[in-house]
Parts: sequence; structure tokens; C-alpha cells
Amino acid sequence: MLKLAIKPGEKIYIGRSTLLIRADTTVTVYIDGDQPVLKDREAIDPQTAVTPVAQLHLLLQEMYLHGQATHHMVRYRELTQIVEMQSAESANLVKTIERWLIEDNHYMAIRAVARFAQHHAQAGLMDFVAEEIDRGDL
Repeated sequence: MLKLAIKPGEKIYIGRSTLLIRADTTVTVYIDGDQPVLKDREAIDPQTAVTPVAQLHLLLQEMYLHGQATHHMVRYRELTQIVEMQSAESANLVKTIERWLIEDNHYMAIRAVARFAQHHAQAGLMDFVAEEIDRGDL
């Protein structure tokens, strides 16, 4: 049985279903069964998947939640080739994802790409702030 603490307004994806928590406080949810579960903070909205890394994140999410990994392999290979060419760090991300997928652990592959994207979003914000400071705008 899986025990999750869910914040007000947070979503949980269970297979092809979405559970939205409407409460004023954090709620503990127990999930029993073998359906894939993904918390909102680890998921990506299809409308925001505009970069190759974000598109890879979305594809892994669909493979995990919908259980159709073989159906998405051509697109997966296309995206991993693009991501690998972006930088050495991106190539390492693909290797990490591949290791998790070999172990049939799509969830950890999603977490790896989500953390990578979050790290780079924060780094991009820091670069933006540094540029603003250098120009004297902050």
C-alpha cells in the first residue's frame, strides 16, 4: 500500500485517471493496487512541454501512466538523440534514464528528468538575474 501526503489543490495521476484533492489542509491518501501513481510535482503539463527535455519528460510520463512503452519507442529514440546532443550533462541524463528503463522503473526515469529540468530552470533564472545585475537593471 502506498501512502502519500497531498497538499490542498495538488493532483495525483493514477494510470489514466487524475485525482484532485480539494481540502484546506494536507491530506494523507492510501493507494492499494498496481496502477502507476505520479504526484503533480513530478508530472508535466502537455502545453508546457516545448523543449526536447520537456517533451522527453512528457513521453516518459505517458509511457509510465498509460503502460504503452513499446508504442512510444520511435519517438523516445528521436528525443533521446536530440537531448544527448545538447550537452555532456544532457547525455548523462539520457544514460541515467536508460538505466532506469532497463530496470523497468519508469517512475525513477521521470524523477531524473524532472529534477534535471528543475535544476536547469533554476540555473536559467540565476543566469537571468546575473545578466540583469550586470546591466544594472536589478
